[in-house]
Amino acid sequence: MILDEIVLHDFGVYRGRQSITLTPPDTARPIVLIGGLNGGGKTTVLDALQLCLFGAHAKVSNRGSLGYQAYLSHCIHRVADVREAAIEIGFRRMIEGREEHFRLRRAWARTEGGCREQFEVVRNGTPELLLAQNWATQVEEYFPANIAHLFLFDGEQVEAYASRRDASALIGSAIQNLLGLDIVDRLEKDLRVYERQKRSEKSDENEPLDGVIDAMQQELDGIRKRIGSLRQERASLQTHRIDRVRRALEETAQRYRRLGGELYERREAIGKRRAAAEEAVRDGQSEIREIVAGAAPLLLVRGLLESVGERDRAEEECRRAQDLSEALRDRDRSVVKYLVGQSVDGSAVDGLRQFLERDRAERRALGRTQTILDLVPDVRMDLHSLLREGLDDVAAAAGGLLERQAARRAEYERARAEQQSIPGADTIADVVAEQRAFKEELSGLEAEHAAIGSEIERQTRELERNRQAVSRLLEADAKRKAYREDRSRILHHSGMVRRTLASFRHGVIRRHVRRIEALVLECYQQLLRKSALVTHLSIDPHDFSITLMDRNGEALSPERLSAGERQLLAVALLWGLARASGRPLPTAIDTPLGRLDSGHRMHVVERYLPFASHQVLIFSTDEEIVGENLERLGPWIGRSYLLAYDDSRGATRVVPGYFDGKEAA
Repeated sequence: MILDEIVLHDFGVYRGRQSITLTPPDTARPIVLIGGLNGGGKTTVLDALQLCLFGAHAKVSNRGSLGYQAYLSHCIHRVADVREAAIEIGFRRMIEGREEHFRLRRAWARTEGGCREQFEVVRNGTPELLLAQNWATQVEEYFPANIAHLFLFDGEQVEAYASRRDASALIGSAIQNLLGLDIVDRLEKDLRVYERQKRSEKSDENEPLDGVIDAMQQELDGIRKRIGSLRQERASLQTHRIDRVRRALEETAQRYRRLGGELYERREAIGKRRAAAEEAVRDGQSEIREIVAGAAPLLLVRGLLESVGERDRAEEECRRAQDLSEALRDRDRSVVKYLVGQSVDGSAVDGLRQFLERDRAERRALGRTQTILDLVPDVRMDLHSLLREGLDDVAAAAGGLLERQAARRAEYERARAEQQSIPGADTIADVVAEQRAFKEELSGLEAEHAAIGSEIERQTRELERNRQAVSRLLEADAKRKAYREDRSRILHHSGMVRRTLASFRHGVIRRHVRRIEALVLECYQQLLRKSALVTHLSIDPHDFSITLMDRNGEALSPERLSAGERQLLAVALLWGLARASGRPLPTAIDTPLGRLDSGHRMHVVERYLPFASHQVLIFSTDEEIVGENLERLGPWIGRSYLLAYDDSRGATRVVPGYFDGKEAA
């Protein structure tokens, strides 16, 4: 990973936009030297790196107990008209054999409720919204936050690694973060919290569910017995009493029918039916009298009327023949005369004349027939009208009327016979009383039967409710037992997991601590002036205490080390742990020479700083990387900047160069 640029916008002591190019010119000059007096903004740049990368999870120097929003507000440059700040970082790294360029921008502004933050990620010139949303997870692949302190640190705070009181805890934390064991620790803590929650959870283990279930089972048995008894009682009632009374009632009903009881019940209806039939017969007689008063009697002499009609037609034909013969005589003469005038053959004319004379003679003979009836036209019309339609209509109407009258008489006879068959009240009185008594008895028995059925239904519903309640109790009891077993099993396996985690942690530490020991010893020996002072270094995998051995194989107590040697040991620890991580990450060191004497400073300048990483950011005061140290470090410096603080403006500017206006590279 290479840091290419950091840009500060009104961040901390920096006013306006301040940019620092961090890209090393070449691999032979990996150092970017940034000079500044105390309070000039060196630590601010280091904090800005972490804040832009890790956001709320950044381990910055001056946050203290401030919340994240309050800290962001605190970082805005303290000028009345400035309410916003931002940090930008450009970096690149190799991903799957390709160099990818990233640019991060974290900006925020004061609001009434605190600060509103915006975070952007640009990859190869393209904004990546999804990458920005998941940056807290993605940054762990590029620059893990839990080992950032091995690469971004304050030289004055390194001394704690050489403190006998604090070293073990710091070294242990660094090793566990380096090996990723902080996740194991969190898991173990979460398991302990989970176990406490499980032990403190309220359960119904002590509730006497078994007794309640037994009592309800007994109640169910009692209900079942009551239902069985009721069903037997209902069956006995149906068989021995209700069916017997129904048979007796049926026998009584048959006797009642034989005695004519049903006719007696319908006596009023029968009387009304007889009266209506008698009235219908009388109406039919009136209709017959009306039709007899008309043309109906002529049906008796229909044959005579038809003979009269035939005679009248013959006489009418004679009269027409006589009248026609006179008219034909004149016409025949005209016809013969016309034929003669037309010179028709005489024999033909004679033949036609003879034919016409015979025709007239026949008609005259017919006209001389004796006339007997000589009916007037009105009588003739009435006679022929009766013969054509009238008598047939009268015959049809009379026939229908006679059929209906016969049906009326038959209905009257049936009604009269039924009325005569109706028994007297005294004849059926005993049977009626007996039938009433049986009906009353049957009604009572059926009511008793229905009441038993209702009670069976009620008991059945009660049985179902109790059965469901028992089912729920059984289910709850099963869940209770399953919960108890699950909790016991969870607690047991959780303990086993914690023991496995402890064994895993110990095994991982033992496996890797030897490599870390070798790297730290190599780094320490490279930094020491006395190369034979320490020949062996060991780290206890349990408490992470450091043991140094001299060339005689004897333990070297920390009191025998000077303050500078202890400081170098701390630097060696950080250097060795960073190398053990195996990650090619930039290293940023604030005040790297701290409290070292001149000899130890030379070793740090010559043997550590140029080789701490492929990219090294050094923040120095005017008493550290200056003079001879600056000359010794010069060949490794690729870029240099000066943090110039302006008292009148209360702000720092970033300018190229170094103290006394000298370029460090």
